[in-house]
Amino acid sequence: MRRVLVVGLLLAALLPMATAAPVGAAPGHRDRAVPCSRGLVALTFDDGPSVTVTPKLVRRLQRERVPATFFMIGQHVEAHPEIVRLVGEAGFAIGNHTWAHDDLTELTGSQIRASIRSTRRALVRAGVVPTALARPPYGAMDARVRQVLERLGYSPVLWSIDPRDWAGASTPQIEARVLGAVRPHRTNVVLQHDGVTNSPATLRAISTEIRRLRRRGFCFADLGATGAPTPPVPVATVRAAEHRVAEGERVQLTVRLDRPTSRPTTVQLTAPGRLSRQVVRFGVGRTSAKVWLRVEQDRVDEHAERATYGVTGGQGIQASAPRQLRVVDDDPAPVVLLDDTAVDASPVLPTTVPVAVRLDRTTDRDVEVVVRTRFGRASGIVTTGTREGVVQLTVPVGTPDQKVRAVPVTVVRAGHATPGASATLMVRPPAVDRATAIRRALRSVAWPRMPTAGLF
Repeated sequence: MRRVLVVGLLLAALLPMATAAPVGAAPGHRDRAVPCSRGLVALTFDDGPSVTVTPKLVRRLQRERVPATFFMIGQHVEAHPEIVRLVGEAGFAIGNHTWAHDDLTELTGSQIRASIRSTRRALVRAGVVPTALARPPYGAMDARVRQVLERLGYSPVLWSIDPRDWAGASTPQIEARVLGAVRPHRTNVVLQHDGVTNSPATLRAISTEIRRLRRRGFCFADLGATGAPTPPVPVATVRAAEHRVAEGERVQLTVRLDRPTSRPTTVQLTAPGRLSRQVVRFGVGRTSAKVWLRVEQDRVDEHAERATYGVTGGQGIQASAPRQLRVVDDDPAPVVLLDDTAVDASPVLPTTVPVAVRLDRTTDRDVEVVVRTRFGRASGIVTTGTREGVVQLTVPVGTPDQKVRAVPVTVVRAGHATPGASATLMVRPPAVDRATAIRRALRSVAWPRMPTAGLF
């Protein structure tokens, strides 16, 4: 009986331990926490560059998409500038680790300045833009050293986790020391080395460190201007589920962040004048969201309408390049309307009469309008984006005894538009006879004055 009771008590104690999920675990993933929910880890590597280790480390970090900061020794930089360029071109930050791994507490102020400046010059000559971060070798820094570094414009950077990889630790020991020292929501700056004899062991440990820390819910960060880990700034992209959508309809957009981050972020979506504006909020670790935007309805006839959409703002993100969505225009072609007009026929010459042409809506194409009357045909153009134009009709010479004529003006062709109702041109007889019209015309002419000097 006692044995059964003991076994029961042991099972009762162990069962909660076996079934409980880690804090922050996602549903269905008991061994994996929400990305970035536990905080940040900054990886730093000292004493390089190394010809044998640094290139392999760079490739591994790139493959894992993990940022890092390399604190380089000036003498090694001068010996291997091509490795320095490799690190810089891969996008990793580079800090100053003095010229010859000097203990700065044992140097004078001028010696400290010379060591830091000569290292910076070597980095610049190698073709990179170094950061304003400096790491004192051995972590040896007092108030005087800090003051000298800060007056040079540098932020001193130490560390919070030292797995002592430089002291000959094995790969499993390095992994265990790093993984055991990282704490949730603390400043986790890991010191490791790519330029010491034992650096190959560190290289072998990196992938395991990254994989297990990510599984626990940590994400990796760069060092900011003050030397503290800064949250990743993801690139936000957006893509429509369809390549074309009708006016007035909705389109589903998928918004993605290229990496998780440890702080809430917002993404502002818009397409000026065509799509509604919307702000998408991402919680910690979230990298995808689906939203609906509506394509606005207009009254413009457009044959090749496109809406440019994308990320136009937000907080804690980088915007990506905008995209285009084809909008299927459902507006009918504009209707061509003519205004009625009247004219007094001339008894001398044909008369030109402007007839106003109107569209009931704008269009993104020129509209050529051809009209017909009993006097013949005429044409005019309503230019893109406007709604008014003119057709010039010609009325033949009239006589005073003719009657008033109502002449229909009919649209016989309208490019990219629909002909509307006919208009009426009222042609009235001349107000005077031909002879009177000629005399009036002669009197209105400004004749040149003839010279009189020397005629008599």
